[in-house]
Amino acid sequence: MRIVDHGVVYDATAAPRHRRFCAFTNTTVLSDGRILVSFHAGSAKESPDENVLMRISADGGRTWEAACDGLPPLVVEGKLGSWHHGRVAELAPGHLLGAFWWLDRSDPSRPMINPETTGTLPNRIFLMDSFDAGRTWVNRREVDTRPFPSVALMGASLLLAGGSIAVVSEAWKSYDDASYGEHSAILTISHDGGQTFDPSVVVAHDPANRLLFWDERLAVDPESGRLVGMFWTHDRAAGQDRDAHIAWGAPDGRSWSYPTDAGFAGQIPRPLVLAGGRLLCVYVHRHWPPSLRAVLSPDFGATWDAADELVFYEHAAGAQAGMDGKRDFADYYADMRVWSFGHAEPDLLPDGSVFVAFYAGDAQSLSIRWVRFVL
Repeated sequence: MRIVDHGVVYDATAAPRHRRFCAFTNTTVLSDGRILVSFHAGSAKESPDENVLMRISADGGRTWEAACDGLPPLVVEGKLGSWHHGRVAELAPGHLLGAFWWLDRSDPSRPMINPETTGTLPNRIFLMDSFDAGRTWVNRREVDTRPFPSVALMGASLLLAGGSIAVVSEAWKSYDDASYGEHSAILTISHDGGQTFDPSVVVAHDPANRLLFWDERLAVDPESGRLVGMFWTHDRAAGQDRDAHIAWGAPDGRSWSYPTDAGFAGQIPRPLVLAGGRLLCVYVHRHWPPSLRAVLSPDFGATWDAADELVFYEHAAGAQAGMDGKRDFADYYADMRVWSFGHAEPDLLPDGSVFVAFYAGDAQSLSIRWVRFVL
């Protein structure tokens, strides 16, 4: 693999204060070759003034224009909320499906994660459609994630082999729940374009409640319809991360293998399916040296070619909080608020090269950057 180009999607160093910290990127290469990047922007990595911005490029990333400068405020059951992040998939040429995570900000003093319980603010996932490349969003409907009381959006919706839509999220506990908590990576499937939903399917869960399969990232093999999922895996009892894990799912999304060790240490591993059964994974190497990396698998994730791994971003500012050694569970959530690079999101360009958007910066601002490499 070799880097051939790089640039900036959104320069937050020159942005207004309420758009200074960007993260939670999503990359969608449209059928006409344009690149749409959506991301969180706010006065902090999580803040009551956060919203979803989108930028689009028609020239491979050299120039960018605004597609969406934020969604209108939404009040749910009398509670004003914020749009924390959004994920976009192209269902058909000219038809985008956006999944957006809404947080209850009626009490702006409450952080997203309760520091005492590690529970999450009341939240909802909404789907919306766009027929103008992300400039306007219509047909808002809520995703029914029962039986789970609190969920977080993890990725763009998947178009399954049979035409159903699957919303990707993870289930955790509500804000004031002081229990130990059970975590599950889940899918919520709709057969009618997001109007109604089946009960959510568990993608990954440790029955012993020791391993947490965080930040699931899923992909569909267009040749076979098979699904693959990768997870940032944390050992709660040991207080340390494990290697990234991987699982494989049936085309209908309803049955999954139990996650296995992928053989490399990394956070938020994002799979991208390539032709011929190959799989690319881009991930955050939060260990030393801190960086963003890409690694290839010749056999759909069964093995990985670590010798030819590509480092496409190096964090020059030194070690990040919680990078090595044992870490208190609650401290991980504090760490997430100060990490200054991550969330690498890849997609294939028409020429077969890989485009990756990610956030990076410092304590003053976080910008959205991009890199393109060839395989």
